[in-house]
Amino acid sequence: MHSIKFGNHIIEYNLKRSNRRKTMSISVDQHGVSVISPSVTGIEKIEATLYKKAVWIKKQLADFEEMNTTMIQRSFLSGEKLPYLGRYYRLKVVKTNNIHPNFRFYQGSFLAEIPDEATQEQQRDIIYPLYIEWIKIRAHEFTKNRLKRFILKLQQEPNKIIIKEQKQRWGSCTASGNILLNWRVFLAPTSIVDYVLAHELVHLKHMDHSKEYWNMLQMLLPDYEKRKEWLKVNGRTLNV
Repeated sequence: MHSIKFGNHIIEYNLKRSNRRKTMSISVDQHGVSVISPSVTGIEKIEATLYKKAVWIKKQLADFEEMNTTMIQRSFLSGEKLPYLGRYYRLKVVKTNNIHPNFRFYQGSFLAEIPDEATQEQQRDIIYPLYIEWIKIRAHEFTKNRLKRFILKLQQEPNKIIIKEQKQRWGSCTASGNILLNWRVFLAPTSIVDYVLAHELVHLKHMDHSKEYWNMLQMLLPDYEKRKEWLKVNGRTLNV
């Protein structure tokens, strides 16, 4: 394990050298920082490049650290953070005389109003379904807006967009032209949502994963492979 010092922070990284590489790459995931460099590149040049990227690296590490907290099932108590479109917002729980619970986004936070008699142990059962429903409602409008530029390029639009619970898939496309989306996708950053939307929209043209399919997807999203990899690595964190 190698490391550099950036301000008061120590950034550790794994270094792998390759005779085949002509350029250096830096990647960050839940396991840390990885560097792959040509065999002839000196350590001074590697560390100089890391210094230039240090602010970005620190942000990525912080994001992954926050994502790791999502692996613990939330109890939906006041102070917990809930994800939406790649950001995390604090939850405030207020008990009221109203027997009907309510969930909304208010002044930069999620606000849940629940009956006075509800116990802490019951809060997840009460608030979690309301949170999912809130995501689904917002996701419909968000999806329509994000799809516009892809539809313009493809000259093809879905018959219907359905946002639902899906255990095994992030999205799917039916023979009737409907696009089905897993509500958990909308916990991810916008760029990842765009990837899933484009992925399914292209299936309206090509129902397989042929070369023509991937070429069309690349036309819509030149960096789709990077987004696809993000989802592969971080998909399991998109949970509450």
